[in-house]
Amino acid sequence: MSRRILINPFRNDFQPTRFTQAIKSEMPYAIDFSNAATARGTSVSGVTVDSKGSRKLTLTTPSVSSNVASFFVKGDHSGNGMVEAEATYADGKKERAYIKVVIQDPQFRMTT
Repeated sequence: MSRRILINPFRNDFQPTRFTQAIKSEMPYAIDFSNAATARGTSVSGVTVDSKGSRKLTLTTPSVSSNVASFFVKGDHSGNGMVEAEATYADGKKERAYIKVVIQDPQFRMTT
């Protein structure tokens, strides 16, 4: 089961979706551009993903099926990372979505 993000084509503001995952785990993500593609009257022809933010994330090349981009995310160090996904629609228009990924080391214990 992947972590699924549904893109709202009628949003007026922007808030990245936030997920946490354990260090060195490879988690599946799916960004669903179906509603946005339907609202535009087109389809997604391709998606690219890139690691942004203070922590470098390892990303697999996304596969696209039925306007949904699927890929894996892995982080080797604790901290905050950002995934920038850019969808290209068949009409040439582009749209970006962002995912904030908090990488945590479950073996690290804070002392108080």
